[in-house]
Amino acid sequence: MKNGFTLIETLIYTMIVSVIIGSFLLILYNLAASADRTLRNTDLSDQKQFIIQKADWVLQSVSAVNSPAAGSSGATLSVNKIGYGSNPVVLDLSGGVLRVAEAGGAPVALTPAGIMVSNLVFTHTALSNETRIRMTLTLTNSATSTSIDFTKIIK
Repeated sequence: MKNGFTLIETLIYTMIVSVIIGSFLLILYNLAASADRTLRNTDLSDQKQFIIQKADWVLQSVSAVNSPAAGSSGATLSVNKIGYGSNPVVLDLSGGVLRVAEAGGAPVALTPAGIMVSNLVFTHTALSNETRIRMTLTLTNSATSTSIDFTKIIK
């Protein structure tokens, strides 16, 4: 009776263990990549919600729309708010970053590093009994992109 394994048996067992370990590592890599994509998608979704909320705040209690002019579009929105001591409030785009400025002060970034904003357009529509501001833009990160199309009736 022999003790131990033959060379062929050892090679077969080594190959089986290698395939199992390789499969396990591939599964772990795919899980990590999927988690990273999910995190980036969640970040983009959160940023989209934040921008909509900030635009909604800017357009609450507006006394005047300074730009764009009624019936036109532009990449900058400037409004005066009723009873707000830091007028005008300005939203604009610079270098892929959405910014807000108050009372002519230095703009503050609303979007973090890693998220790019593009195609920002504000459309000012004045009807006989209401004024509408529409904001459209595209948010992009390394995983995906999403669009925002937000309209607010301000009068």
